[in-house]
Amino acid sequence: MIPERPPLYSYRNGRGDWAPSPFEKAGARDDAPLRIDIKFPVLGFLMDDELTGYDLKRRFQESVGFFYRVSDGSLYPALKKLARDKLVTMRTERNGKRARKVYAITPIGRQHFLKMLAEPSPPVFVHDEAQVKIYFGHHNPKSAIAHMQRMRQFDELWARELSSVISEVKARGENPFRTVLLEVGQQLTAFKARMMAKLELGLAREISLNGRAKTKNKTSAIRSENNQKLTHLQSEIRNSKTALSS
Repeated sequence: MIPERPPLYSYRNGRGDWAPSPFEKAGARDDAPLRIDIKFPVLGFLMDDELTGYDLKRRFQESVGFFYRVSDGSLYPALKKLARDKLVTMRTERNGKRARKVYAITPIGRQHFLKMLAEPSPPVFVHDEAQVKIYFGHHNPKSAIAHMQRMRQFDELWARELSSVISEVKARGENPFRTVLLEVGQQLTAFKARMMAKLELGLAREISLNGRAKTKNKTSAIRSENNQKLTHLQSEIRNSKTALSS
């Protein structure tokens, strides 16, 4: 029996269904990539502590922000939706004339979060403009090499930054799951930088060899064309001499 072909960007969950509940479409198209619902990490942060919207933005930037980005335009509507669904509560705290909204997870919210946490995750699908440009690099090899160099330089910088973050996290005694996740990111980024450096050298060498081969072939072609012209000219001269002598 031929297995069913999975929809693009999706996978089978534990029940054999496509696209589990923690993930939603990034667009209206059927082939739009799945993305994790922002409400899931919001609940995750609230599992640890009560937080304001500003606190949550800081948590995103300083932790999962290394591999998951959010904006104010998505964070605050998500908090309102969670409050409407009774997954979180919101209270207003006043300090003089200033007021702030503090969010806390409810028992229903904790149950919902743990259920989503147990769901399988879809495979990683990277949207990288530089890689698309490198794919078409044969139209402009120098630009493609430059894209590869920029990718490598960014990865080298990012790997150093992650090493620094890992040291800080360990010094604070963070839980081992978060430390391991950062170490995975640091090692993968460092490996990618080393691999890109090796590929850069190999590709530059190949382009150089191909360039010399094309130059050699072009020179041979020009020499052959000139020889043909010379032969044709010599033939015309001989024919002209024959005509003059007759």
